[in-house]
Amino acid sequence: MKLFRLAAVSCLAGILGHASLAQESPQVLVSDSGVETVTIGPGAPRHTIGLQGHRQAITLDTGAVTYGVRYVVARDPQNPLAAIPGEGYIGMTQPVSCNWYGGGFFDVQLNGQSIGRTLVHSLTGRGSASRGTADFVFDTAQAVVRVRFVALAGGDCLYAQALLEPKMAIQSVRVSVRCYPSAFVSDAERHVLTPRRDLAQGQRAELDVAKEWWTLYYDRIYDAGTISATHRGAGPCAMLWVPDQTEKAGFTVASYGIDTVLTLKPDRRDFRFVFFDYAGQKNEAAKAALRGRAERLRQELAAFAFTDPSLANWPLPQKQAELQQSLASLPQDVEAAARYQRWAQELTAQLKLIHAGSAGAIMAEANAAKTIGQWERGLPELKLKALLNDI
Repeated sequence: MKLFRLAAVSCLAGILGHASLAQESPQVLVSDSGVETVTIGPGAPRHTIGLQGHRQAITLDTGAVTYGVRYVVARDPQNPLAAIPGEGYIGMTQPVSCNWYGGGFFDVQLNGQSIGRTLVHSLTGRGSASRGTADFVFDTAQAVVRVRFVALAGGDCLYAQALLEPKMAIQSVRVSVRCYPSAFVSDAERHVLTPRRDLAQGQRAELDVAKEWWTLYYDRIYDAGTISATHRGAGPCAMLWVPDQTEKAGFTVASYGIDTVLTLKPDRRDFRFVFFDYAGQKNEAAKAALRGRAERLRQELAAFAFTDPSLANWPLPQKQAELQQSLASLPQDVEAAARYQRWAQELTAQLKLIHAGSAGAIMAEANAAKTIGQWERGLPELKLKALLNDI
């Protein structure tokens, strides 16, 4: 009997392995670190030292480049629903941490308040078809906010969307982004290139938002591959956004980090961006690449479908039928049957709300993503138990 069971396990492993090889390509490989809880120690921002840290990272490997985004905050010991950002809360750690800053590069502010002061409701990552998705969902006093990052198979950029479901009148929306072009250095010569001008270190710019809707951040001293006694240049980074969502955009070309602030139209609910990390590329190559595709990319971004097909098209009836085949061989496992029945009921309501796109869809999608993840992680084990029970 033991040999039969080992053979069954081996057979099932072979089937699962064959199925994974048979998946369509190309794919975006998505990995999730899970939530990590740490005690924040020396070297962190002073106001967070000694507090409990909450961290989670999602990586999206397109085959051409790997983008890593992470959530990093301190927990507020006085309020379990609050967060205390150190230098930020949504960071980009890959390809490198110094361009779009790994400690916090993306901040959404509604009515003058950062959503980062509310503990994230959920951070989920998943792959489907030819894309990978990472979702940060925040349930704040002003609005439910989803910050979604999407990478396409074979692609070199990261699409981003901030989607709002307001709970009150939204009078102002700002997005601030931070980068340290090419290296964490102060003996630098920072520059920011726009479609119309090249701004040098020390200059302040208010952009003509109708004509200046992308920015490329680079360092003339620390170009990609440049090595000093203590640092190595990584290469530049860039961002692009939809012009008609923007009221104002500006920055100062600082000698270390550069903060760019976009004041967005508060009557909008959908704000779109594209981020590039040109790690390994020389300044001139990155400039030429962005100039050559910026107009096409702007049009693509405006029409980009941020809808996640892995959730919107998740086949619940098919999954239930597949589940019932296993449960039929496990009549004694009433706990598993009850668990999956509860999940099916929840998903029925959540998927209906997602398809309707009405108020509550963001949270329904976030909760559905969690439930689908649990469903799919648990099903192989259930199938194996059913197979062994039938032997």
